[in-house]
Amino acid sequence: MSLLLTSCSTVLDESFGYRGPILVTVETLDGSKPEFPFVITSYYAETMGHGGGGPSGYDHLRLGYVGEPVAFPREKLDLLSANGYASIHFRVTHPGYRYELDSRGIGPSKADEPIKITLKVKSIAMFMDTQKHRAQEAKKNMASLMPDSPEHFKQEVIFEQQRYNLGRAIKTQIGQTKDRYLPQLTEEMQQAVIKKYDPIFKSLFYSVPETDCYKWPHCQKYILKPRTYEYKGL
Repeated sequence: MSLLLTSCSTVLDESFGYRGPILVTVETLDGSKPEFPFVITSYYAETMGHGGGGPSGYDHLRLGYVGEPVAFPREKLDLLSANGYASIHFRVTHPGYRYELDSRGIGPSKADEPIKITLKVKSIAMFMDTQKHRAQEAKKNMASLMPDSPEHFKQEVIFEQQRYNLGRAIKTQIGQTKDRYLPQLTEEMQQAVIKKYDPIFKSLFYSVPETDCYKWPHCQKYILKPRTYEYKGL
């Protein structure tokens, strides 16, 4: 009986200890199709064979364009349970789109059964418009409330947080482009990306408040002052 169980366990490990191939397709929420590719990276975390511990294994990087499936390889992951789901994370990076991290529970698959995944990303313009709208709504609500009241203070905090988020968003976007995106491209494409997005980033950088503002007292007054940090470019 033990031999039979061992045999079955071995078969299951060989057949169902693998994940992939995974076909990843990037779509934009606004239907746009950028001329430059997206950088898609993958990794997974696991605890007890089901995901959630720390980064380990399935580290891959691919370039892909909107609507075009990108193949990530079939691979045996070092899970504690061969048949457990792997929590695989996909990071999508592009200068014109909000940095995204999408996690999916991926079950075992046979070699001839590709797993199809669609990742939807939001443009940085859409994201910042949303943040601006939230800040404007909070400011409008503040005007209708009695100064120094708990309700007014609550709306003031929301307003300051949303204004801080604007500055943090563009700072993060610039950092992700420099550190994660550009190094994956050819030198010629890097120069093309810099030529297009450097003036866009510079304009956005000076259109929003300092990114440290939310951490300081009297933030609402401070965000009305000119920027003290300079844009250093891509």
